[in-house]
Amino acid sequence: MRFSTSLALAIVFLVPTMVLADNDLFNWYGSIRVQLEDTNKGGIEYKDNYSRLGAYGSSEILDGVKATYNFEFRLFTDDGSFAGNDEQARLANVGLEGGFGSVLIGKQYSPAWNFTDNAIDIFSDIDESAGCTNESAGVICHTSRYGLYAIDTAGNGHYIEYLRPDRAVTYVTPDMAGFQVAFMTILNNGDVKSDAVGTENEDIIGYNVAAKYVINDFTFSASRYELTAFEGDNEVDSYQVVYNHDNLSLAAHYQDSSDLRFYTGLNSGGEIVKEKVYGVYTGYKIGKIQLQAKYAIVDMDSPSGLTVDSNQLILDAIYQHKLGSFYVEYSIWGDEAEEVFEATDKILVGYKLNL
Repeated sequence: MRFSTSLALAIVFLVPTMVLADNDLFNWYGSIRVQLEDTNKGGIEYKDNYSRLGAYGSSEILDGVKATYNFEFRLFTDDGSFAGNDEQARLANVGLEGGFGSVLIGKQYSPAWNFTDNAIDIFSDIDESAGCTNESAGVICHTSRYGLYAIDTAGNGHYIEYLRPDRAVTYVTPDMAGFQVAFMTILNNGDVKSDAVGTENEDIIGYNVAAKYVINDFTFSASRYELTAFEGDNEVDSYQVVYNHDNLSLAAHYQDSSDLRFYTGLNSGGEIVKEKVYGVYTGYKIGKIQLQAKYAIVDMDSPSGLTVDSNQLILDAIYQHKLGSFYVEYSIWGDEAEEVFEATDKILVGYKLNL
């Protein structure tokens, strides 16, 4: 599905009337994000940092039960296009909320992201992703923003998002004295086959179970994300501890994953690569300025013997204003990641305006 420019403008013009009619039912939002990057390969590159336009709302349909929705699409500041196709649509879901918890159906953020990845996901993750998909070369794939590439029984390749899966159904329990559990299933649309002759797979193609416990200033969380309808092991286990107190934030994160990769040096048909990531994060706010740093150790192993033991350091300074922020970031990879995966050190300057 693709929205035309005229339809996008129509939505914007209609928004004020709808908001005045029922602010709970329709709330539009947008975020314009632009960024300039300078890497150690030379040259300055313009990046649209995932600008977006969307709307959300809710309405009570029974006593104590609300129906909800949220849709969101990419907006490209580099060429002015507005995208809503399968590759660029960000969110499209409906749900129910009540004393029983919540149920959400459609394209949505996974429990893995909501519970165990969001504390240490900072700006540089946006473009550290090429190796997550079926490409001949790319940087180390420990970002939580992308997904897993897998082969079904008929030999067809599929890219399944980890951050925002399609065709997902999620149930989240109510808060039980600081403890919550979420369970998500990912359904098939007929593309994933169950045998070599191409029979449609009627089973779910994956699931995500996550839990968290909040006590005082600490949050403990864990997640299991697995694709079950494909060849080989395609899964991500993640664990996170977060401490928030006044202006100080600390986090520790561990992720153990395996999925099909196509890096240079692997077999031409791809290999299931096992990856372990150990990450720590610290952030401190001084007035309107947020200072933060992330350090990660990445260990990768493959059946063909290609291994990488590397690290990454990211430093951010963010000036927050009423409607967004200015930011500057420096990130540096270890030598082995630069040699094997073409990872680059970079300095970036960006601006985010929230509408």
